[in-house]
Amino acid sequence: MMKARKTREEVLTKFQTAKEKKKECLVQLEKSMKEEYKKRTGKEVENFFAL
Repeated sequence: MMKARKTREEVLTKFQTAKEKKKECLVQLEKSMKEEYKKRTGKEVENFFAL
């Protein structure tokens, strides 16, 4: 099994892509958590995560 060498730009691009995807997932999760909290308690919540 050979390890492929990656350039700095490839690694940074992959890292940035993963970071953006994580941020989008957290936004979706926070939205669903807010909706569920409102449904259960009837109260609004400011935020669950500090982005």
